[in-house]
Amino acid sequence: MRQRHGEIQAKGADVVAISFEPRDRLFQLTRQLQLPFPILSDPERDVYAAYSLAQGSLLKIFSPKTVWAYLKHFARGRRYEHATSDWRQLGGDFVLGEDGTVLFEHRGQTPSDRPTVASLIERLGG
Repeated sequence: MRQRHGEIQAKGADVVAISFEPRDRLFQLTRQLQLPFPILSDPERDVYAAYSLAQGSLLKIFSPKTVWAYLKHFARGRRYEHATSDWRQLGGDFVLGEDGTVLFEHRGQTPSDRPTVASLIERLGG
């Protein structure tokens, strides 16, 4: 998302990420990863509930695909520092129209179940 942020903006769109992590942790993460878009804190998970984002079972959370994704992440020398994380909370990706209408929705079934950035950009049209 960071690498293609300019392309997203060129289509007249913005990126906003939402996490249940505390604001100070998200500020640190934004600086560490040099993200050109904000990450908003939703510790009560109101947005998660509004978009029907569920918690996964332990089988889904520690599926072979998810474990492999984390192994690749660590092999690249990246760290995963989420001491306060709820490992069971699943995420989602949504493209909203200017009026707030959901144009595309993807609710993850595992932590690594995400659409590609290219597929999200395709949904922007324009």
